[in-house]
Amino acid sequence: MTFIKRQKCQCIVCGKLSFHKECWTVSSYGWSDLDMRPSESMRSILHTYIQTCPRCGYCAPRISKPIEKASEVIKSNIYKKQLNSSEFPKLANAFLCSSLIQENANKFGSAGWSSIYAAWVCDDEGLAGGAKTCRERAIAILQRAKANNQKFAAKSGDEEIILVDLLRRSGRFDEALKTCEEALSKNPDKLQTDILHFEKILIKKLDIACHVISEPIDS
Repeated sequence: MTFIKRQKCQCIVCGKLSFHKECWTVSSYGWSDLDMRPSESMRSILHTYIQTCPRCGYCAPRISKPIEKASEVIKSNIYKKQLNSSEFPKLANAFLCSSLIQENANKFGSAGWSSIYAAWVCDDEGLAGGAKTCRERAIAILQRAKANNQKFAAKSGDEEIILVDLLRRSGRFDEALKTCEEALSKNPDKLQTDILHFEKILIKKLDIACHVISEPIDS
């Protein structure tokens, strides 16, 4: 069962009160995608992952909570341009703006995930070019997360799987294969090993499509 409630929130940046949808309970049935996107019903609540202040444009998972130097970022031209970009859906713009704020605060794991969420929005809208741009951004930021020893996956070994899938779906097959081989050399668990071997098959086929975790299990 999914329960979404409309909540009044106060923007920490400008003080504006506005209503936003927050998910209180949700269930997920079935296998996730290889990039960890959950199945339904969690798949359909992506819009509750982000809030946008209607006055100042502050984009964050919760606009009532501060992020370091957010007020400076939202005044920048790059932020304003992204917030109002016609190249992406409105929801994707919100995620990408949030990513800019998080990146500026050196929260690279969160910034990378915000870019991945933006890619999922573009996937749902059939915008392949926009999805690739978002994944390219996610790759760069998550690589910075790894360089700064910032975790962006709960389970050890899943970070490499996420990066492999982002690289493959972006068409960066050589990098994807190299990352895949490096991940396999670290002796991941059986499920992770199966996924990585399946990714290698997809990479060799130059496949950039979405696939689910059940596929390497059933193959």
